[in-house]
Amino acid sequence: MDGYSPAAAAIIERIVSFLGKKELGICKALNKTWLTLVTIQSARNIDCHIIQLPLQIAYYRRKRLLTTVRSLTIDLGYVDGYLSVPAYERRIDDATALLKGLPATIRHLKLHIPETRSVLSNSEIHFGSMALCKLLGALPHLTTLDLADCPIALLDSAAGSQLSAIRGLKKVRWFSLGRNDLSSAATLCRLVSANHQTITTLYGRSDVTDRTLQVLCAAPKLQYLDASGSSISDDALLGLVHACGSTLHDLVLSDCTRLTKRSISHLLPEALPRLASLDLYNVMVTTDTYQGLFNARTRWPYLRDLKLKAAIPHTSPRHDSLVNDDILESIGQNCPRLVSLRLFGCHGITDNGLSSILGNLGYLRELVVMHSASEPIPAASRGSTASATIPVETLPSLPTPVGNSNNNNDFWADTPSLPRNALSQQQISQTQHNLSLVSPPSTAPSSPLISEDDAPRSENSQRIFTSRALHRGVRSRRFNLLNLDMEYDSVCAEHLAKLSHLHVLCGRMITRHAKSLIESQFPKCKMMVWNID
Repeated sequence: MDGYSPAAAAIIERIVSFLGKKELGICKALNKTWLTLVTIQSARNIDCHIIQLPLQIAYYRRKRLLTTVRSLTIDLGYVDGYLSVPAYERRIDDATALLKGLPATIRHLKLHIPETRSVLSNSEIHFGSMALCKLLGALPHLTTLDLADCPIALLDSAAGSQLSAIRGLKKVRWFSLGRNDLSSAATLCRLVSANHQTITTLYGRSDVTDRTLQVLCAAPKLQYLDASGSSISDDALLGLVHACGSTLHDLVLSDCTRLTKRSISHLLPEALPRLASLDLYNVMVTTDTYQGLFNARTRWPYLRDLKLKAAIPHTSPRHDSLVNDDILESIGQNCPRLVSLRLFGCHGITDNGLSSILGNLGYLRELVVMHSASEPIPAASRGSTASATIPVETLPSLPTPVGNSNNNNDFWADTPSLPRNALSQQQISQTQHNLSLVSPPSTAPSSPLISEDDAPRSENSQRIFTSRALHRGVRSRRFNLLNLDMEYDSVCAEHLAKLSHLHVLCGRMITRHAKSLIESQFPKCKMMVWNID
């Protein structure tokens, strides 16, 4: 491909946008055509500080590259002591005035403040807000606005009015630094309302509200939505899925504490036929909800990224909040194009469930299955009014009141927040004597209300995966990241040595022989393992 035809030049420009500095240097050395195309592509973005922007524009004008500029990456950080206050303001005014006279139309704007502190000075807030407001006013034809690396303190009333005046935005990344409030959420809602006909991507995070979702229901092109950490309700999410489910590709609902089974159970392939990424990290759902999403009747043909972690409701027993082997078996059979799978707090997964994932998914590149061993599993008694039972080794150091021996299964009776001085010295001595007579969990008789499968497991039991999880082999040969609570032995190393490449390997334990096998096969692999046996 010589690049002289318009089609060839367009293809080369598209390829060059994904290359790094080293690859771009190689492309420049091919011939003059490639040198010209790579230079033009490299000049499409101006990345500098707001004070240096006039100098950059003058440089691009001298090189006759101003017509190629399409995006700006501006640093709004305040340089203390560099200029006086009037001179600093004049520099900002000069930069924005030059932007208005550019022959090219700027489509993409990214603003950031490096090394942002939790508390900004008055000068930083003043000049940052001023630069934000003037840049938004000078670029009315934006299609992409990235404010994710800016603190929310820069958003004032003037900047809010400028944001509401922008039309034609397609991608919006909202503020993620600092504590957002009702004013920032209202500003985001107005911005979405003004661009609901064209918006395709919204990373609103905690500022997404029910009102914002109601506005998005009228967005015909919505594909990506990040509402992580927001307080959206079940009704708002159901309305959005009903209106825009056919176009949604990515849906991030992590840490949405108000969402329950009533809305999550409707996130089915029939409602979201094109969904490629689903994030349900730390959402208040239970095992039956996951089984409704992933079973033999639900097939996700385009799902590529899945992240699950069930938050444990205070009103629900612990065993109702687990991702178990049946769910993993369904994921392995009904999500054929899954590339990244991340599961956290998975106390219900054994070697069999992990084996179904490794043996069935051929496109898998990233696999993270963590048991969260810092939280012991209390065994819930079925058919009983008690909510949980805590193993003896996890009892708090503070004693519980004596004289209520029938309340052994009461979790709140064993909370360490009970004041020690609330008990008499005689009660403390008697309680310590009673606890010393209790035998360890391994030798104590099991409760008739709790089966052996529901009994609490220690950290050294099935919480650590073994080589039995690889008895079906590893179907995918291109793993980049493998993070498992596993004890890697020689059998595991032999299976992993068949991969084409492995970048990161994390686990609980690895033998020295397995470590040498993996290092010989993948010399650049980063191994982060707790113990080496």
